[in-house]
Amino acid sequence: MEYLKDDDLTFLLCSERSGSNLITKLLNNHSQICGPSTKHLINPVIRNAFRYQPYDQNNNWSNLIDDILNLYNVNFSVWKSDFTKQELIKEVNHGDLDQLILYFFSKETNANLKTNCFIKEIKTFEFYAYIKHYFPKAKFIYQARDVRDMALSWKKNQTHKGGVIAAAKQWKNDQQQYLKIKMLEEVNHQIVSLKYEDLVSDSTNTLKAVLKLLNLSFETDMLQMGTDILTNENAKQQKAWENLSKPVMKDNFNKYKTQLSKREIQYIEKIAFFEMKQLGYEPENSLEELKSINNQEIETYHQYEITQLAYNPVKGVIDNMNAKKRFYQHLS
Repeated sequence: MEYLKDDDLTFLLCSERSGSNLITKLLNNHSQICGPSTKHLINPVIRNAFRYQPYDQNNNWSNLIDDILNLYNVNFSVWKSDFTKQELIKEVNHGDLDQLILYFFSKETNANLKTNCFIKEIKTFEFYAYIKHYFPKAKFIYQARDVRDMALSWKKNQTHKGGVIAAAKQWKNDQQQYLKIKMLEEVNHQIVSLKYEDLVSDSTNTLKAVLKLLNLSFETDMLQMGTDILTNENAKQQKAWENLSKPVMKDNFNKYKTQLSKREIQYIEKIAFFEMKQLGYEPENSLEELKSINNQEIETYHQYEITQLAYNPVKGVIDNMNAKKRFYQHLS
């Protein structure tokens, strides 16, 4: 099997509910880019790799392979490739964790007859140091979305705990982390930044800017959502992904103006004011107006949302959570 090289890899920097699946599938429609639906393989493995060391003792390497296969095989998303423990032991050098992870993405990219791989996982900043160490020539796409629309989407999605307060806090933290990476990667010219709003309203020019970083040309077929069989299959896996089989919704922003209350908008802007300004999202309320909002009031509303909003994760999400628990089972 032909392994991907560093500069064949591109990683997404993006908050949840911010169009991460859309950018992944638009790029997947390119003839040279494989954008697999996320399996959440890298983050939990890298953050907890130390638990399996040393790899040459106590069957630690064998246990790691068992657990990463458990993560891969949950009923969360669909890839073309299948993997077995015997295959991974044979093809991957014992203890070579970066080769193990690269094997998964290389095989899936090869199975789709592509040459580049676009990797979407949540909280990429948690394993950014790993990427830079093992794949120094990898590229990054930083995509932001207006926190008010992101919070609305979070609130409406039953697979996320809490509501607009939880969403705004997560968005704020994510942007603080990703803006640091953006600053570093701009020096290396290995990153391109975009807004979700531009991706949906001006898809062609936004994708052209992304592809320029990847040294690839725009293809009109990239905009034909719903034509890729695997994408359509994944759209059925999770309710949150159902729009992946539909045309791009060009006006899918500023929905918060009519669907969030004035107070909810103020709470969100109070939490994320400076990050919004940095990213070009103009708050509706002045800093002075927002200072009058007590943090205790926000926390009280946060607790209200936690108790009032239904949390009903779909089966795939539950399976994924259970797989992560099994990931550490042999260590207990």
